[in-house]
Amino acid sequence: MATIDLFSRDEAFNFLKDNLNVKDVEQRLSMDRKNLLDDIATNMQTHLVFNNMRLLSLPQELRQRPSFDEIKSDLKSGIGGLCYNLNIAAYYLIKAIGFDAALAHGTCTSSTKFHDNHVFVYIRNVEKNGDVFLLEAGFGFPTFRVINLDFEKESPIYIDSFIEYKYIKHEGQILRMHRKGELVRGATCNTSDGVNFFLDGWRRFYFADPERFTNNIEEFYAPFDQVFQNPKASPFHLTFRAVGFPGKKAVMVINDKTLIENDQGELVSTPIQGGDEGTLQAVHKYFPVIPQELSRAALANWRASLTS
Repeated sequence: MATIDLFSRDEAFNFLKDNLNVKDVEQRLSMDRKNLLDDIATNMQTHLVFNNMRLLSLPQELRQRPSFDEIKSDLKSGIGGLCYNLNIAAYYLIKAIGFDAALAHGTCTSSTKFHDNHVFVYIRNVEKNGDVFLLEAGFGFPTFRVINLDFEKESPIYIDSFIEYKYIKHEGQILRMHRKGELVRGATCNTSDGVNFFLDGWRRFYFADPERFTNNIEEFYAPFDQVFQNPKASPFHLTFRAVGFPGKKAVMVINDKTLIENDQGELVSTPIQGGDEGTLQAVHKYFPVIPQELSRAALANWRASLTS
C-alpha cells in the first residue's frame, strides 16, 4: 500500500488559512471540531471551482487520472477540478491536521452509471467515539456541511444554495437523494440497478456502501483511470462545465448556457450569446482563476466530441 502525504501538517494549516480562509484551525481542533469540518467542506466549494476543463483540454487518447502534483497545483491555484481532485485533497488536508479520515467509494447515477466513479470522505470520532461523518467537497452540487451518518433511516432534509437533499439508508446502502433543484432530467420509474431511482418523490444521485472505506489510495486508481479515460464511465467527457458557489450561491457555465442562482434560491438559465467566444468570455467572467488557454482547449475538444 502506497504511503502518500499530499500535505504536511504545516502546509495543511497554511492552505486552510491562506487559500480557503478557514479561521482558527488549530484552536478549533480541540473545541469546535464539527463546525471546523463544516467550514472546511463549505470553503472548499466556495473557494475552488468544480470543473472538467483539465480533462477536456487534452485529446481523448491523452486523458488520464491526475497525478498528486497536478491535484495539488490546481488546488493551490484555485482551479479545483472534479470530485477525484477535490475530495482526495480534502481527505489529505483533514488527515494532515489530525482527523481520523478515510476514503469511501461511491457510484454516481446522474446521466451515466459506472461503479465506483465517485469518491468522498468519511471522518470518524469527531464529536464522540464511534461517530461517523461524511464530507463532500466537490461534485457540482453544494453540501455546505459534513453529514452525520449516525441516523437510523434518514438524515434531516437540508437546503444548500439551490438544492434540497438528504441522505438515507436503503437496502444496506447510503443514498444521497435530491428533490427541489435536481438538475438531472429523466424517467420517473424506479430502476434500482440503473440510472434513475426514485423514492417518495426523491431522486437518488449517488450511493455507497457505509462499511466500505479505506486509507489505501491505490484502491481508487483503477476505477478513476476509467473515469478519466472512458467516456462510458463519466459524463464529463461529453459536457463542458464549470461550477462555483461564491458566497454560497451557485454560478454555472454548462455547455452553451449559464445558470445563476437568484435571491430566491433558484437557478436562472440563460443561453450564452456570441458562440464559442461568448462561452469563453462567460467562463473568464465567472471563473477568472481558470486560464483562458485551458478553457479554450477544453471547449474546442468538447465541440469536436459532439460531431465525432
